[in-house]
Amino acid sequence: MSYKIAVIGGDGTGPEVVKEGLKVLAAVAKKHKIKYELEEFDFSGKRYLKTGKLVGDEDIEKLKTFSAIYLGAVGDPDVKPGIIEHGVLLKLRFALDQYINLRPVILYPNVWTPVKDKGPEQIDFVVVRENTEGLYVGTGGYLKKGSPDEVATQVSVNTRKGVERCLRYAFEYTKKRNKRKQLTLVGKTNV
Repeated sequence: MSYKIAVIGGDGTGPEVVKEGLKVLAAVAKKHKIKYELEEFDFSGKRYLKTGKLVGDEDIEKLKTFSAIYLGAVGDPDVKPGIIEHGVLLKLRFALDQYINLRPVILYPNVWTPVKDKGPEQIDFVVVRENTEGLYVGTGGYLKKGSPDEVATQVSVNTRKGVERCLRYAFEYTKKRNKRKQLTLVGKTNV
């Protein structure tokens, strides 16, 4: 079996990080005899500034044919905040239903940490975050804009389906990974 991987370097440190990650992929693939092919896509701020193009529907259809997408960083200081994030990152998330954001947190042995009296035994967990609902939906607006009574609203939209599948993923992942079988639910908002 061969895997098709779409590579999107993106902006800022993204291309550099992706380049190093591809070296790791090559080493792992060689060791385990995994076959793969890469195709690069330029969905960056620089491309947007040159062409005015972001991720189009035809790009989404092409990306659906890949086994995986390897995405670097998104956002360019020369582009108004929100344009690249919405036109690339959120478009990919919503169109491809990438509803899980999985973030491993590991402290390796002999690496300093500012967390007092903690070592690799205590700092080894995974954050499972819902990636397509909540404040990402972008529901809200203004009332009485420009007046002294101006009001802004932002609504967090969470469907039963979205919450259930995220929780189910977290529980199943915990059962497979965690020796203690411990799952902690935490609320965090920053969008």
